[in-house]
Amino acid sequence: MRMETKTRHGWLARAIVCIAAGVLLCGLPARSQEQPHPTLRDLSGTITDGHEPIRGAVVELRNARTNQVVTYITDASGRYNFKRLDGNIDYQVWVLFRGHRSATRSISMFDSHMAKVIDFTVRTY
Repeated sequence: MRMETKTRHGWLARAIVCIAAGVLLCGLPARSQEQPHPTLRDLSGTITDGHEPIRGAVVELRNARTNQVVTYITDASGRYNFKRLDGNIDYQVWVLFRGHRSATRSISMFDSHMAKVIDFTVRTY
């Protein structure tokens, strides 16, 4: 009889410890369930006519998920820069200048470059 009581109490004590540990663990998010941190990337480049930088060219960037287009007008050096783009989204980028449109270039979410550089040459003649 005495052995039975010890065994029962030992089991009960282990059960209480397991339940208490489960309650504590349930309050904390599991590592595999945490949301991944957003990956941010930058896109920059230079627009030229083949020889000289083009000031005032319009660089358009389209978010493939939302179809939202944002623009950037190049500076005197022909440079453009889009900062803090979501790295988990595909993008398309192209240039407009004096009625000419460049070919569209793509940026894949699988591209691991965090600072992507895409230069364009636009014919102005």
